[in-house]
Amino acid sequence: MITEKIKAIMKFKGISNKQLAEYLNISPQALSNKFYRDSYSIAELVRILNYLDCDLVINSKPDINIIIKL
Repeated sequence: MITEKIKAIMKFKGISNKQLAEYLNISPQALSNKFYRDSYSIAELVRILNYLDCDLVINSKPDINIIIKL
């Protein structure tokens, strides 16, 4: 689920897997493995969103929104 959103943003911004992997200081294969498992630590997710110039928004029901500006 998260991977689909990350990949869509990467495609929109013209960012390759190799570029993101280099930013994260991991191999492209390690990034592919994370994408395949759709599993990220909070620290990894924050770094990815920072690189993509995105904020993290948590929506909780009913009507509670938490926005984390990165």
